[in-house]
Amino acid sequence: MAKSIYFSLGIHNHQPVGNFDFVIERAYEMSYKPLIDFFFKYPDFPINVHFSGFLLLWLEKNHPEYFEKLKIMAERGQIEFVSGGFYEPILPIIPDKDKVQQIKKLNKYIYDKFGQTPKGMWLAERVWEPHLVKYIAEAGIEYVVVDDAHFFSVGLKEEDLFGYYLMEEQGYKLAVFPISMKLRYLIPFADPEETITYLNKFASEDKSKIALLFDDGEKFGLWPDTYRTVYEEGWLERFVSKMKENFLLVTPVNLYTYMKRIKPKGRIYLPTASYREMMEWVLFPEAQKELEELVEKLKTENLWDKFSPYVKGGFWRNFLAKYDESNHMQKKMLYVWKKVQDCPDEEVKEKAMEEVFQGQANDAYWHGIFGGLYLPHLRTAVYEHLIKAENYLKNNELGFNIFDFDCDGNDEIIVESPFFNLYLSPNHGGSVLEWDFKTKAFNLTNVLTRRKEAYHSKLSYVTSEAQGKSIHERWTAKEEGLENILFYDNHRRVSFTEKIFKSEPVLEDLWKDSSGLEVDSFYESYDYKIDKDENKIRVLFSRIFRGFELYKSYILYKDKSFVDVVYEIKNVSEIPISLNFGWEINLNFLAPNHPDYYFLIGNQKYPLSSFGIEKVNNWKIFSGIEIELECVLDVEAILYRYPIETVSLSEEGFERVYQGSALIHFYKVDLPVGSIWRTTIRFWVK
Repeated sequence: MAKSIYFSLGIHNHQPVGNFDFVIERAYEMSYKPLIDFFFKYPDFPINVHFSGFLLLWLEKNHPEYFEKLKIMAERGQIEFVSGGFYEPILPIIPDKDKVQQIKKLNKYIYDKFGQTPKGMWLAERVWEPHLVKYIAEAGIEYVVVDDAHFFSVGLKEEDLFGYYLMEEQGYKLAVFPISMKLRYLIPFADPEETITYLNKFASEDKSKIALLFDDGEKFGLWPDTYRTVYEEGWLERFVSKMKENFLLVTPVNLYTYMKRIKPKGRIYLPTASYREMMEWVLFPEAQKELEELVEKLKTENLWDKFSPYVKGGFWRNFLAKYDESNHMQKKMLYVWKKVQDCPDEEVKEKAMEEVFQGQANDAYWHGIFGGLYLPHLRTAVYEHLIKAENYLKNNELGFNIFDFDCDGNDEIIVESPFFNLYLSPNHGGSVLEWDFKTKAFNLTNVLTRRKEAYHSKLSYVTSEAQGKSIHERWTAKEEGLENILFYDNHRRVSFTEKIFKSEPVLEDLWKDSSGLEVDSFYESYDYKIDKDENKIRVLFSRIFRGFELYKSYILYKDKSFVDVVYEIKNVSEIPISLNFGWEINLNFLAPNHPDYYFLIGNQKYPLSSFGIEKVNNWKIFSGIEIELECVLDVEAILYRYPIETVSLSEEGFERVYQGSALIHFYKVDLPVGSIWRTTIRFWVK
């Protein structure tokens, strides 16, 4: 009897909440449109498709003709729509209630628009944790797809993975299909004949096996070089032709159609995991390099094929430990979520929850070759939607909360006014972790720390010879000389930290974070006291240092769109002292070189990406997002400013990313015995 095998092709199309229209349009023109246009011509070639909800909304608005084509393909049974969390959240890190609601939201949208009730779902970044079975099943889903690495890690072999298994949690059942990593690297990078050869290897006479490739639609046109190879050079045409030539061997099929024909291979309990690359990216840099060394050692000794299933990195949640900014966003989401849940008005609650859902979009919470933590506009979108959710609650009172916001074992203080939120850290010098301008739903201090990444060592491997390689094997750069801006911060980029310099600072040293310091308040724990009346709220921080006491107050007002920051330094020694005192604020207004985004110092405009040293009594930032920030000082300071830029790795290679601007205000403070130096800084935001 002749051997045969089912083959199922799944396409995952996704764009992050907050992505630029021109970026999505380019993905549409280079990938989403040509891919569907191609398969539209082959009605007898079934495919599975997953679109994240945000992308579907964009397509419906901008390309309704595309929707019409998808409807036709759904009506003729060619397309099986696969569900997921509507705004593509990492399910384990959002509240359990939202796990179900986000999936049901996309289920309903697909049914309303295309007349299908989804039976399967795509897991964002294939991030799997065992408890998800219950919530996914409660949402009406019957199967999920995850990487074959999940199966290998429990001891299954490659030949065991050409079918599906059943998972169980508290009696809830969920089928699970393995995505072939081998096919992920073959399609569309290798000759189609190699795929046929691979499928033939595992075909069987009982006609029960299935091979699954479910991967990013962007790799069919948007990834570097793929538009040329897939469409212009005819890779996709050859692939489908090769499938048709081998119709006795390979039968294309939708996943749920296969499930109705073939029984599961058995019961399985998959451990916490994601795809292999993700489990590497989540490790701290040194651990990541050690894992790379282990992999190379096993390959060199020809042991990789045998032991690779048991060699893996960390799991997704470690991003919340690796990047404070990621943890901060996730904890803010939970904080806002709780406030929304307590809202008694169901109509307001529904509108606010729609914003929270968008704030759960996964991309800004992690970083690897993909992932958007290093992209300020994606972090900005998360904050925008979470602040909008708060704004729906219309709390126009002054208030504060003291609790361990970020779950690090130390209390933080959240101060809220009708205009601003301030997230303050007593354990880090009374610094500002987040400063929201609620009127524009914008986090002014959304700045990413410059950190060492494991891939920085690959800068020396940069080459232009990357054609035909998988995205995980390319080492290219968007510009030369990136190693010249590769500096690392000594600690997280927060605002209103105080520094006592050993001598007057040098701009280049500040930029490199290599200035000599006697005191860096980030490492100091401050005492605090909160005073509140009906018109204003003040948080006073204090710390006794050797020879002097430092006091810092933040004052927010009920009816005023400004914040006052007051510094006092008192000489408590028995001799006069002289201090090289500075305070720092880090701000991000997103567009470092756009003519509508600039510093105004005196009468001179400077790009946000500029360096400078000026004596100032005030300065302003103007932005094209219609926010103006003015800083007014009652004591003249020397202002040092420089851009905070990271070197990150994306699918297009190494790139420079502007993360914000640092502004250090420096004063030479001479204090006679018993004297007090005082300054008030007022920040107008409108």
